[in-house]
Amino acid sequence: MSGTIQDLSVNYDPVNENNTFTCGDVINGRVILEVTKEVKIDSLYIKCKGDANVRWTERRNDDTHVYSAHERYFKLKQVFIQDPSKKGKKDPGTIITTGETYSNVVRPGNHVFPFSFQLPHGNMPASFSAYYGSVKYLLEVRLDRSWKMDRTAIKEITFVPLINNVGPNLMMPQSGATDKKMKLFTSGSASIRASTEKMGYMQGEVIKVYTDIDNSSSRNLKMKYSLEEKQTFSAEGHHKYGSKIIFKEVGDPIPSGSKQTVTTQVTIPSDVDLTIINCGIIKVEYVLKVYLDVPYAKDPTIHFPVVILPAGLFLAPLQSQPGFQPYGNPDASGWSNVPPQPALGPGPSGAAYGPAPGLYPNIQPSPMHPQPANPEAPPPSYHDIYSNPNPPVPGYNPAPSAPTFNPPQYPFMGYPNPTLPHPAPSAPEFCPNPPAPGYGPPGGEPGYWPSPTNVINQPEPYPTKTPEKQE
Repeated sequence: MSGTIQDLSVNYDPVNENNTFTCGDVINGRVILEVTKEVKIDSLYIKCKGDANVRWTERRNDDTHVYSAHERYFKLKQVFIQDPSKKGKKDPGTIITTGETYSNVVRPGNHVFPFSFQLPHGNMPASFSAYYGSVKYLLEVRLDRSWKMDRTAIKEITFVPLINNVGPNLMMPQSGATDKKMKLFTSGSASIRASTEKMGYMQGEVIKVYTDIDNSSSRNLKMKYSLEEKQTFSAEGHHKYGSKIIFKEVGDPIPSGSKQTVTTQVTIPSDVDLTIINCGIIKVEYVLKVYLDVPYAKDPTIHFPVVILPAGLFLAPLQSQPGFQPYGNPDASGWSNVPPQPALGPGPSGAAYGPAPGLYPNIQPSPMHPQPANPEAPPPSYHDIYSNPNPPVPGYNPAPSAPTFNPPQYPFMGYPNPTLPHPAPSAPEFCPNPPAPGYGPPGGEPGYWPSPTNVINQPEPYPTKTPEKQE
């Protein structure tokens, strides 16, 4: 910056080695203001807020249509300076927190304004950023002066959901089978049967896939495994889709006329996005594909839904579940019986991806996935799977759960005003050498919309249909 306001920045103190925050955590930090001469300020404040935004454009004929949507999860505000002669603008839905206030006449030099926010408890999605939408949790500082442009400073924080108990549905094993009769350049048939230990996995965890292959075809065939991320963005009744392959593994050839049992281990990247199903306008889902690579023909494929959870949990598979056979037996009865697979392929505009067993009513009955007592009951929310027992930090009043998004109105939570955990100075501290920023995510001050260079470099497998073509 140049002129009277030499510097305006915000720093915060990490609470863990991963530099992430969750429900109930307290964010302590400082706003740094450097001025070259005495200046009169109308207002200086900081906001802590969580929002989801979606935006894209479509061109049909000669018209360009812009679709956008927004969800707000919370907005907290702490005021440092407020000129009593000037009335501040009303900020609906904002919870004003208590803190030290200062004179609106600021002397030359460096000044430090401490702040403290406690993140509310609630069913809030994880931080996420993509070309068409994002879930952002921000610290935003604003400085207002009469007849001058407003100055702002923004720092993004990384939010992960609070998870204490993982529902048993995520820990139950999954299994599936399929077969294919060869035509044209290949004769015979091939069958595969696969199983995994569970559905919920942490970032960086290993997925073990147990596969039985019966290659009765005239060709040598290869087993392949891939994890695909599927993104859905919704706005104004329309949808935009994207996908990308997280990893792909290729197994050894299966000779013609042979049967094999294969155990494959694939590792989930530690920086992969978390699953998001508790946001009304953005969904991030994953599917593990186990398939035989058949030349010149459609590959027989088994789809397993995968839920990506934050790293640091202990997730033990339910090995005691009846009927779970890590290593299948191709000679056992029922090997040729192919159970139906979830419909995870392309669908019409607005169609959801295949439901995950246990999270939604099961469409694949089996001894390992019994049908729920009430198939018509609505699916559970993340709050049912991820409980939020984290108590507030001492010195803060208990906080109610975050509001449930209910468009078009946004109910705001009555989050109580916390007090600072340490006494604030009676005036800004003169600090010739303020602490340098460095705890925020790399890449400079984040924007709401990533650069187009971050767009997924793959064709969208689920093109958006125009309203005239929707059935």
